Amino acid sequence: MAYSIGDRIDKVAPHHHSIQALWETKWKKPCSIGIYPFFDGKLEDFEPVFTKLIESDLRPPYDFDAYSAPFFPVASALEQRAQAAEKSNDTPLASSLYLRAAALYRIARFPIPRSPKQKEAWTLNKAAYVKGAALLSGNFEDVQIPHTHRVEGEGDTIPVYMRLPAHASASDPVPCIIQIFGLDGYRTELTHASTNHLARGWGTIGVEIPGTGDCPALRNDATAPDRLWSSLLDWMDGREELDRKRRIAWGLSTGGYYAMRIAHTHKERLTGAVSQGGWCHRVFEPEWLDKVDHLEYPFDLAECMAEKFGYENVEALKKDGKSRFSLVENGILDKPCARLLLANGTNDEIFPIEDSMIPLQHGSVKEARFTPNAMHMGEPAAGPIILHWIEGLLGTKDSPKTNGQKS
Repeated sequence: MAYSIGDRIDKVAPHHHSIQALWETKWKKPCSIGIYPFFDGKLEDFEPVFTKLIESDLRPPYDFDAYSAPFFPVASALEQRAQAAEKSNDTPLASSLYLRAAALYRIARFPIPRSPKQKEAWTLNKAAYVKGAALLSGNFEDVQIPHTHRVEGEGDTIPVYMRLPAHASASDPVPCIIQIFGLDGYRTELTHASTNHLARGWGTIGVEIPGTGDCPALRNDATAPDRLWSSLLDWMDGREELDRKRRIAWGLSTGGYYAMRIAHTHKERLTGAVSQGGWCHRVFEPEWLDKVDHLEYPFDLAECMAEKFGYENVEALKKDGKSRFSLVENGILDKPCARLLLANGTNDEIFPIEDSMIPLQHGSVKEARFTPNAMHMGEPAAGPIILHWIEGLLGTKDSPKTNGQKS
């Protein structure tokens, strides 16, 4: 069965030819304006790193230790500057510098930490991020939530980052966005989203999905996310500063799959859910997995997906990925669900746009907004549309509130 992107599925994107092509044709522009995947980063930090990488003439298949190494000295220098700023009580500068260092470590471990240097970068990414985020406005917490619904083989705790408005309290509980990150986006990307939410008086909890980051859930068990969300929501019930009647699960990219699922499996415990750039069924087809590594995604997406789901290789993923994880084949989409918004770009080359449309044909009536001619996630148009939809669901307005700046 054909995909709506048509003949583009056979074209090799130029950024797949070399690290130089990746930087010059795909990454330099988003880096210059600090958007995904360069949240909190600055072009001046990344340019010397990519100059070194280009000089080394790295080409696919990448040696990810060689790829990761040049980021470390630049990030370390920023951390030293941050420490000096913190000692001199320049809190805004210290926060910015720590977060800039964290951004470098994030791209060093991108897309997933699979080499030794990338695993080291992931550890340093978290350490730098926590230092920087703790100095931001509002209240930031690095929390280990008890995974009370775990089964054998799963971790004891769910690590999340939480950022709340300064006024959040038992007497003034706030709505909360459960920000479900994706295949390569982990909780150290919380700043951008949480700043938008904070301005609206909302709290944000950033959480990783099975098979990514530090998520304790079994990666190869299709029911693992259901236990994960039950533990998370139980913990949220015990936090009096969080309004249990106003909760939104917002899944990004692969996180959109989990947003679709939680909207059905935990319908009564959510106000609504957003699947932005998600998938549910056709992404597992061999015809897609055979082509996707040369399309919109910057690296070997099929290999990353196989590792995320606990398969030895892509061929193993092709054999039973759909039968095990498809929300169509396991009947999830035919169940009643919470209010669910499906958002994406019609030219998505990371996950087939069909997977954002399929839920509309099953179960409860859903809502959708697909941006014409936009790529994966439908940005930049999708973000404001989603925020407006959430505002309506939560009964809040987008006028900024004063949430306090730590000194």
